[in-house]
Amino acid sequence: MLRIEHLTKKYGDKKAVDDLSLHIQKGEIYGFIGHNGAGKTTTIKSCCGILNLDEGEIYVDGVSVKEKPLECKRKIAYIPDNPDLYEFMTGIKYLNFIADIFGISQSDRQARISKYAFIVDFSPCRVCACYCVSDSSQL
Repeated sequence: MLRIEHLTKKYGDKKAVDDLSLHIQKGEIYGFIGHNGAGKTTTIKSCCGILNLDEGEIYVDGVSVKEKPLECKRKIAYIPDNPDLYEFMTGIKYLNFIADIFGISQSDRQARISKYAFIVDFSPCRVCACYCVSDSSQL
């Protein structure tokens, strides 16, 4: 499922991750613990294709993060420790970004947005900030 082989990531002269190899099989659960600066976040961001590797290789379900980063991103999820990663996007733009990554059609994404907006009792204006969900040309 996740295979890390000889991952090394540097920031200047400092090695944040030094020759890490780890294999996690389907159904296994791992956690990273360590002090600040130990390389936990760097390793996770490298696995998600957010950071480039200086050395080594990472495979998600047998697919290289280096060679096919979008395919890998479709297989995993990443929740950042700082939620400001997409601060420049409105709610609807973020939903469309994620739908694009997962190849969700325009009609399917409109139906899903409307369905879940209704379930959580969001009015269309609260969902999209500046677009109307019922106007599919904006999705």
